[in-house]
Amino acid sequence: MTEKMRALWALSTDGECTVLEIVDSTGIQSGRAFAALQSLVRDKCAVSVKRDGHSRYTITNAGRAQVASWDVASAGQEMDCV
Repeated sequence: MTEKMRALWALSTDGECTVLEIVDSTGIQSGRAFAALQSLVRDKCAVSVKRDGHSRYTITNAGRAQVASWDVASAGQEMDCV
């Protein structure tokens, strides 16, 4: 799983996170976590909102659809292995 995928997965689980919360939940280095989140914003899978001086990132419907496609794909792979 790439850092971008891990960040998106963390957003799908927590709903809204700061860069430091992504670092804590995924173990990604802070600079790489920031880059992953910015990439997700560019891809419209997340949005960034500045609140209390900190940027908070929230998953979008497009991001949820992306995560759902992973769940479907992993379920299909499990079925193929049976």
